[in-house]
Amino acid sequence: MKYLPILGELFSSDSIIFMIIGLIASIIVGIKMKSTKKNIIGIGICFATYIVCEIVCQIGVNYLREFITLFVGTIAIGGIVGFLIGFFVSKVRK
Repeated sequence: MKYLPILGELFSSDSIIFMIIGLIASIIVGIKMKSTKKNIIGIGICFATYIVCEIVCQIGVNYLREFITLFVGTIAIGGIVGFLIGFFVSKVRK
């Protein structure tokens, strides 16, 4: 995972805990929204956040910034999965 350091770190260390935090939070928010459109917007925002974090993580200037982007990007991956679950739950409810 030379070009995707956040995904590489997710699969090689214990940072999956951060993804689980984002997953739980976004599942709760996604199910409470009860709207497929809002869940799709949530997926888009989380995906855009992840992409920005991957780009910023490639610019290696400061270790603190890389750590923060790793943390936020991992939570955004969990958010994508959580909003997808909320999307399917809202589709089933209709």
